[in-house]
Amino acid sequence: MIPGYFVTIDADECLRLLGEGTIGRVAWVSSRGLQVLPVSYTLVGDAVVFTVAEGTILGELSRPTKVAFEVDDLDTQTATGWSVLAQGETTPFAGDKEALKSLPWVPGHQDIPIAVELSFLAGRSVSAESD
Repeated sequence: MIPGYFVTIDADECLRLLGEGTIGRVAWVSSRGLQVLPVSYTLVGDAVVFTVAEGTILGELSRPTKVAFEVDDLDTQTATGWSVLAQGETTPFAGDKEALKSLPWVPGHQDIPIAVELSFLAGRSVSAESD
């Protein structure tokens, strides 16, 4: 029997995993209550960057807002996976717009780039016990 594990991931590895992802979940308390929505994103330096459309619920994030951002990868076949949780505050993205050319996946005009300046990172890696 191979033992399972549940271990924490250090900040450097969390950033590396964030950099490999393309879809994450952003959570915040909106004008309509608690929201958790998927977004396509990229990592630029130490900031998570995604685009939003004005007049949408995600458009609220164009104003400074405290958020949580979560990315994971789970393999149900091998019962292994990892999860990274970041926290920070949204701010307008002032970096190179070329970094955003693959965003967003959703059709429409999402032309407001938002950066989440990270203030907290935590990650976990898990594996079930196996034969």
